[in-house]
Parts: sequence; structure tokens; C-alpha cells
Amino acid sequence: MVWILTDTVTDLLDTVNTSVIHSMEGALGIKNYHYDNTTLYQTFLTQFRQNFNSDYPEEGYTDEPGFYALRAYDSIAIITQAMDRLSRSTSSPKVFLDNILATSVVGLSGEINVTAGEMLRSPMLRIVNVVGRRYTKLDFWIPELGFSNQPLVEKVEAENSTDARRLKGMVIWPGDLQRIPKGWLMPTVKKPMIIGVPGRTSFDMFVNVSTNADGTKKYDGFCIELFLKVRGVLGYDLPYKFVPVNGTYDDLVDLVYNKTYDAIVGDVTILASRSDKVEFTQPYAESGLSIIVPEKPEESELMFMKPFTKGMWLATGVILIYTMFIVWFLEHHTNPEFKGPWKKQMGTAMWFTFSSLYFAHKEKIYSNLTKVALVVWFFVVLILNSSYTASLTSMLTAQRQQPNVNDIEWLKTKRLTVGCDGDSFVRNYMQSVLGFEPENIKNVSHEYKYEEEFESGNISAAFLELPYQKVFISHHCKRYNATTPTNRFGGLGFVFQKGSPIAADVSKAILRLSEDGELRDLEVKWLSASRECPSNATNNDITGSLSLQSFWGIYTITGATSTICFLLFLVQLLKNYNKQEVKGRRNATPVDKSVWEKTFTLARYIHHGETDIPGESPISAPSPDIYNLESSKWELSIPEDTQENLHSSSPAEIQLAANISDSDVG
Repeated sequence: MVWILTDTVTDLLDTVNTSVIHSMEGALGIKNYHYDNTTLYQTFLTQFRQNFNSDYPEEGYTDEPGFYALRAYDSIAIITQAMDRLSRSTSSPKVFLDNILATSVVGLSGEINVTAGEMLRSPMLRIVNVVGRRYTKLDFWIPELGFSNQPLVEKVEAENSTDARRLKGMVIWPGDLQRIPKGWLMPTVKKPMIIGVPGRTSFDMFVNVSTNADGTKKYDGFCIELFLKVRGVLGYDLPYKFVPVNGTYDDLVDLVYNKTYDAIVGDVTILASRSDKVEFTQPYAESGLSIIVPEKPEESELMFMKPFTKGMWLATGVILIYTMFIVWFLEHHTNPEFKGPWKKQMGTAMWFTFSSLYFAHKEKIYSNLTKVALVVWFFVVLILNSSYTASLTSMLTAQRQQPNVNDIEWLKTKRLTVGCDGDSFVRNYMQSVLGFEPENIKNVSHEYKYEEEFESGNISAAFLELPYQKVFISHHCKRYNATTPTNRFGGLGFVFQKGSPIAADVSKAILRLSEDGELRDLEVKWLSASRECPSNATNNDITGSLSLQSFWGIYTITGATSTICFLLFLVQLLKNYNKQEVKGRRNATPVDKSVWEKTFTLARYIHHGETDIPGESPISAPSPDIYNLESSKWELSIPEDTQENLHSSSPAEIQLAANISDSDVG
């Protein structure tokens, strides 16, 4: 609300109590202007202040006389001048009146002419703004010229100036309002709010206008139901009348701008260019530009490799080879299945390790250290098998597809035809901002036409705003894909005329519905996904390959366990080697060996488990007793060459050899 004061009130602002002026803060007024820089006015002002403050001390100090005081002074001056012009011999009232009517003077209140018994003056008005306990002087208003910041302006200069129609001074509005207030008539039952509704839309779920059997219009859709809920929480009655409008969305905005309609209820995108013309409410849906493209299956001969990343495959291969080496080293001394020529040993070790991936190994394990290392390795194998199977299954059974186009630049380079809603701003945006040629853009009138255009090959991609993209993909998730919007807009909102107080109330109501969850319920009701396309099916994220970051912990554990077992076995071998070397020195003549010979002997012992002691037969590393789980008996580990000799020996010789071996082990 704004107070506009006439000159009847503003001319008294110099004389009223300051507390009264303070209650009118923010009011604008029209005040008669008078020249206050003339000698006549300054002389009068000095005498007026002295006499007024002397005669009326209870009124307080008066800064300036009011305009009515100046006009009274000028009236008395005119009468005095008329009386002075009367001669002593002439005292006729008619002559006295003629002298008054012939007066033309410039008084304290301005230029004065008396014609036909009336006091005429050329009015010059001053726009004032009540601020605090005083008022500030703004611009001048000169009849037939308009606003000016100077009291005297040439007529030609004023007519050539476009600023003469606008107030240039800074105005303090009531309540410290930051924008120019406007008076607004609220809708009534007799004069309801005329609301335009998009008569043709690409997606009926947002706005759908149909005709009933009796010829009346039926309005339905997400936007319509949202407006009805907003109307219910406004706190006051809002009479309205829907009117369908067949045109583009820019046409709808222009119809509100030229005041043909009071508002627009529909899926109108908030844009900066439109905000210059109309008032938008709080957006009820986010908006951005997405690309819809047909999907094609991802075909690859190396699909079986994709569950793991390259780094994961490399790490798995390294830990597999390392485990193979540990198993061979721990077993080839005592386990006959790991003995023999190099090829046989490596083949057996590789077969054992690789078959352990499927738990299909058949070789018997003799060393307890090997068993410890394999327990941890089997646990790793179990995790790897489960993870690989789950990842590969997901890639093969889930929607594993990719777009058949790359990006906007690729579309423009290939000069492919794309589709969009011709009634929206998208077509102009694609031409002016994205740089598409007009002949490469095809208008698609309805959501069901997009599928036809794709199947016929008329378009290679479609550009849709984010709300429409979600609806389209939710019904066609198995055949089409959508990119993440990179170009964002203000969202979808309702449209009102500039300065409409109803727009702010509707925005507050939309926020309240959003906070209460009712807006979300409307989205579920109108924009939810179909049964064939659950909500998670519209997500374009593809299951990623498993990386080493997820498995480095168990790889470290199995590597450390194998290393510890290797070191423990190596320490045991070195102890046995020292014992046999000391025993050999006692039984043979000491022979000095070079460092190289000692190193070679130690390496041969570590590898073969035997060493040559001077004067003695080669001594093998003791083979541990082996407990046969099937027969519940202890067995001896006998080398292969010894086994061949046993086949040609008599039973007595075999028993003697067994007794000798048993005494050595003991």
C-alpha cells in the first residue's frame, strides 16, 4: 500500500506537528513550489520567523512558512497595491476592483494574474517523500512537460527527453519496500482470475485438456492438481477460470505480459528472458536439457575380462604365480608328486595352483606349512570366484547398453537430425546457443511421436527437458537412454503478471506442499515409472569392473602368509644343513672349500634337499613321516629312485632298508 498526498495536505507539512508527519513515513505528495532564493522571500522569511515565534511560542520553532501563508501574503500585497493606485478624488469600489483585476505580479507564491475575478497562477509542483519526521524534495512536475530535476525547463528539451515520464529521485516506500509498489485488485466471484492453460502439450501427464460429452472442458494433469492443492493452502479464496490456449509457451507468457490473462498454470520453464516480462512462482520441478538416444547392446569378445580391471587381473596373476612357487618349494623336497624333472615339477605346480581356483586339485599335500598357506589361499579363491561370478552375471543379465551417439558436438559434426518440442523454447535454444542448423531440427508434437520418429530413422536423438526426460525414460527404459543434463534452467513454475501479490503467496504454498511431502506424492501419482521400468531402471550408471582397491587387503594377507611359511621352511632347511655338515666333518677328512663351492653346495641342498660330504655318500634332507588318513597308518616318504630299486629287491632287503631309514629319522 502507498499513500499519495494531494497539495491540500502537503502544503501543510511545514506547519503540522512532527509526530504527525512521522506516522505518514513513505508517503508521496504533490507540493506547490515557490522560489525561496529571491530577496523578497528571504526578507519575508526573517520577519515571519521572528513574529511567529514571538507571538506563538507554544507552537515551537517553525522553519518555513506554509504555502497558504505565502498566498495570504501575496493576496494582501495585491489589495495594498490596488489601494495605492486610487487617487484621493476617486474612491469608487468599481475603480478599486479594476485595479485589483489589472494586477500581474510575481509574489512569494509565484507568478500571479487576476482575471475575471479569479487569481490565476502558473502552477509548478514539487514531488516530496515523507521520511522520518520531515520530508525530502524529489523532482519537479511541470504541466505539459512532465518530471524534471530543474524548476525551469524548455518545452522542446522536455519533449525530447524520455526521462520526463519517470521519477528520477530515490523514493523511500512504506515499510522500507525495495521495489515499486502497485495497487492490485484481488479476484472476486464476479470477476475471477483468468488463468490460461496450455491447450496442446507434448506430455499429457503434466497438463491435459479434453472435452466432456456436454461440450465443457476438462482440465487434468500434474500441474492442474498441484494448482488446486496450492489454492487449498493459500488461506483465502481465489476465484479463477481456466481458459485453454493453443500456442507456444512464449505466446502464453506474452498473453500474461499484455494482461490478456492474469496467470498461466502449466509446465512453463523459468527463463531469464521471460522473467523480464512476468512474475514466476517458486519452481515446483527442476529443469535441464537432456539428450534421448536409442540404446544398443554392448558387444565384446572380451566380455569375460570386464568383471576385473587390468590392475586386478595383473595382481591376481602375480599372487597366483607366487602361490604356485611357494607350494612347489614347500612340497618338492618330500612330496613325490612334485619330484622328477623340471618340466614335471613345474607342470605339477601349475596344475595344482590353477586347479585350486575351482577346488579341483587332487594332489596330496605333505607339509603342514603348505597347508597353512593353502588355507588362506583357498579363502582368497572363494572370494575371487564369488565376486567374479556376481559381476559377470550382473553385466550379462542387467541392461548393459550404451548410446549410439556421443555428444552434442558429434551430432552437429555428423549433421544428424534431432527432435524436440516445437512449442517450447528448446528449438530456439538449440539454434542460438547450441549451434544446430534449423534444417537439422525436427518438431515432435507428442511424446508418443518420439518413438515413431526413432523407429523410422527420422531423428537420431531427441532433446527434452529434464521432467519430460524422466517421464519418457520411465516408460521406455529398455530401448532408450538419457544423458545427464549439462545445461540447467530455472525449473518449471506458474506465471503471474509483474508485481502480482498472489505470486508470492503461491510460491509460499508450493514450498509448504514440498516440505509436507504432498508435492512428492503428486509426482509419484502422475510421473511414476511403469511396471516394466522400475525407478532404478532409469539410472544410466553401468556396473563397474572390480578394482584392486577392493581386494588388496586379502591379497596382502595371503602373500604375507605364504612368505612366512617360506621363511620358516627355509630356516628349518638351513638348520638341517648345518647339522649334516657338522656330521660330515666328523666322519671325513677336512677339505677346504671355496666360497663358491660352499654357496653351490648350500643351493643344491636347498633345492634338492641333499649335499655331498667328502668321503661320504650324498646325504638327503630327512623326509618327515606321513600319516595316511585313509589307512590311519604312518607311511615313509621314499624317493623315486629308491622305489625303483625296491621293486627288484627281496623282502628281507626291503625290511632292512626300512629299519635303516627309521633309525635315521629318529
